[in-house]
Amino acid sequence: MGQNTEPFTPMSAGTVNRSVSGSSQVVALAKTGAPQTVLVTSPTANAIAFIEFGASDVAAVAATGLPILPGTVMALTVAPSVTHMAAIGSAGTLYVTCGHGQ
Repeated sequence: MGQNTEPFTPMSAGTVNRSVSGSSQVVALAKTGAPQTVLVTSPTANAIAFIEFGASDVAAVAATGLPILPGTVMALTVAPSVTHMAAIGSAGTLYVTCGHGQ
């Protein structure tokens, strides 16, 4: 039997962006306290970013962060306690959209 998946529905004003550099940068997510899907988009053509989710003091480290490959979109489910995302990499911008669904 197949899974019941609902299409991704972004929240109103649910997109934030974060410039990526060689030091960890944090951005507050536009999400509610419920578990949500976070769509991470990397339009950069040639730079890998590494991300971590957590509270306002979260830090990303290239050695242990989740890699976001150039030119990709990744849908991730985050816990209700997650309020921020940190990113580190060589260059570019990540767009982070909160919503529901896949």
